[in-house]
Amino acid sequence: MTRPAPVTIIVPCYNEQAGLDWLVGRLAGLQANGGRGWEVLFVDDGSADATFARLLRSVGRESWAKVLRHPTNMGLGAALRTGFQYAESPIVCTIDSDCTYPPERLPELVALLDDGAEIATASAWHPSSQTASGNPVRLWLSRAVSSLYKMLIGQDVHTFTCLFRAYRRDALTRIRFRSNGFAAVAEIMLRGMLAGYSVRELPMRLESRRFGESKLKVGDAIVAHASLLTLTATLVTLRRVRGLRPRRAAQAS
Repeated sequence: MTRPAPVTIIVPCYNEQAGLDWLVGRLAGLQANGGRGWEVLFVDDGSADATFARLLRSVGRESWAKVLRHPTNMGLGAALRTGFQYAESPIVCTIDSDCTYPPERLPELVALLDDGAEIATASAWHPSSQTASGNPVRLWLSRAVSSLYKMLIGQDVHTFTCLFRAYRRDALTRIRFRSNGFAAVAEIMLRGMLAGYSVRELPMRLESRRFGESKLKVGDAIVAHASLLTLTATLVTLRRVRGLRPRRAAQAS
C-alpha cells in the first residue's frame, strides 16, 4: 500500500491561464526547497479559458501533481471541498493560484503545526506584517471583516480571510462548512475555532496580483460575510449560553 504524501497542497483555479506557468514553476521549485515529496492538487473550477488545458500540459508529466476539474464554475468553497475530498496527507495546505502569498513560505506555515496547532494561516493583518498591496477596496473589506470576526470570536487572531493555510487533516475532516464562495475561507477558520482548534498565524505581506484579475465580487462578498457574521454571532451566543447553564444550576442548588 502506497503511503500518502506528507503534505498535500490544494490550488483552486478559475480562469488563471495567464499566470499558470509562473505558478507551476514556483511549485516545482518548492519540491527541492522544503517541499520534497509533497503533492499538489490543482482544482479547475469550471474555467472558461484555457486553464484546464494548460494545467494538463504543464503538470501532466509531474509525479507530484494532479488535476481535478468541475464541469461548471461552482465557487471557491466548492473547489476546496473537492480538494479536501481527494487529499489523503496528514497535513493539507491551501494556496491562492495568483501567488499573492509566496508558495516558497509553505514549509514555514507547516512548521507552525508542530506544536499541536490544528490550523496555521498567513496573516496580512498581523501587527508584524508589512503593509499589504492590492486593490484598496478588497483590502479594506478583508481587514474590516477580519476585525469583526476577531471581535466576535474573542481570540487573538487577526486574519480570517486568507486562503494561504495549513491544516491537520484529522481536524479538517471534522469541520463542516456550507459556503460555496469566498466566504468559505473565513467559515472554515471560524468553525474550527468554535470547535476548540488552535490557530497559529505567520505574519506575511499580501502582494499585488501579477497576472489576470481577481474573481472576488465585492458586492457578493459583502452579502456572504454579512450572513456569516450573523451565523457566527448566533453560534457564539449559543456557546456562551450553554457554558452558563451548569454554573446557574450549581448556584441554584
